[in-house]
Amino acid sequence: MKKKIYVLEDDADIGELIAFLLTEQGYEVSVFSTIASFRQYANHNPLPALLIIDVMLPDGNGLDVCKEWKTAATTQSIPILVMSAYEDYRHDNRAQDADGFISKPFDIKSFLVDVKAQLS
Repeated sequence: MKKKIYVLEDDADIGELIAFLLTEQGYEVSVFSTIASFRQYANHNPLPALLIIDVMLPDGNGLDVCKEWKTAATTQSIPILVMSAYEDYRHDNRAQDADGFISKPFDIKSFLVDVKAQLS
């Protein structure tokens, strides 16, 4: 069975690239452009093996989603990778709950290594 990965990314091009890269690696990928659409889907579908979250989203901050998932009993064990073009977010208190931080733009090989490390 393929491992599920949820990607919360509002830039359509980046979301498509991530979905393509991860699908090519054998993962099942669902991409969401808003926190609202992500929450609606996540509340009615099986939990993912990994969550990848952009920080700056049109309807909120991805770091808040990270904190919510890491404090909820049902989702706290799911690894989360946070992405941002702004390196300052790496040191945000809410980012400390994440299992990793990916700086944009990212190196594809390094990105895939980070994903595999979280899923092993």
